[in-house]
Amino acid sequence: MTDYIATSNPGFAPYAMEELRRRIPGAKLSGLAPGETFRLSVGGLPNEELIASLRKEEPIFLRHLFPIGSETDISSDPEATAAAMESFVRTLADQIAGRKIAIQVRKSQDSPFPFSSAEGRDAVAPVVRELGGDPVAKDAHWILSVYAAKKSLYIGLSEPKANLSDWPGGAVRFRREEGLISRAAFKLLEAERAFNLPLDGFVNALDLGAAPGGWSSVLLERGVKVTAVDPAEMHPSLEGHPRLRHLRNNAAELSFAPGSFDLLVCDMSWDPHHTCRIVSELAPALTAGGKGIITLKLMYKKPLQTIADLTEEYSEAFDVLKVKQLFHNREEVTLLVRRKP
Repeated sequence: MTDYIATSNPGFAPYAMEELRRRIPGAKLSGLAPGETFRLSVGGLPNEELIASLRKEEPIFLRHLFPIGSETDISSDPEATAAAMESFVRTLADQIAGRKIAIQVRKSQDSPFPFSSAEGRDAVAPVVRELGGDPVAKDAHWILSVYAAKKSLYIGLSEPKANLSDWPGGAVRFRREEGLISRAAFKLLEAERAFNLPLDGFVNALDLGAAPGGWSSVLLERGVKVTAVDPAEMHPSLEGHPRLRHLRNNAAELSFAPGSFDLLVCDMSWDPHHTCRIVSELAPALTAGGKGIITLKLMYKKPLQTIADLTEEYSEAFDVLKVKQLFHNREEVTLLVRRKP
């Protein structure tokens, strides 16, 4: 039996757990950090089979997981905690030798774990080096995961692809660039990575609800021509950009020639059904097979039902390729769609 530590965005663990119950017969789940981190037990399902299934059809709300290789009582004593981590790492000598190892340490707010994340890494790194491993921040062969909960310390070793994300807890973090127009830009940058959709491969984009221009700025940096639609003003730094056209209209008021764009992006803070109607009506403005990245606001009490209903609505004009709650999403998820021929 393999158990896992699993993580979702804050407040969405119940929905991640419900998805897994539906996917994995006999799965047992229990909360660790309320609303965010939980334990998953899958009975006799082999680890390789579980990971292959999750990667083939990634759950919407599950952000990250790792297999539990060691579980010990938590301690507030630094020496005892360091010894517990070292003891497990030494059992991995054959796997660590000659390999790049990323050490990821996290803890719940109510854990007595005596180290910060950096201090925890520093406590383990010398042992990894002693065993012939190379502690690295990225491009690792293996990830050594440490999670300190209220009562237990969990440690595991896994390949990056088996964690669904190679970021600690799936928390994708971008360096805040000087002059960044809005933090909403991070959502598009993360979507580019999560959907494996290089934005510099597009030519003409339609940005609905564009102001103040966070998503438009990312697209412009990628060399894309952007038609930004929003009654509000765009950021002054975008004024006069040669590849930007700003239409100060509501999106529902406009129409475009068929096939005008190969990408549509939309991050409007509207009722998701209303957004769906607007985006679907503008679908002919996309080339056949053109892509869309759309934020779906979760304004109702049953997010899973909302997503099911909206997926069906979007499917009239688009193929829905993926629905994912990104780390930079809050009360929302992000859709990747493709215009039907």
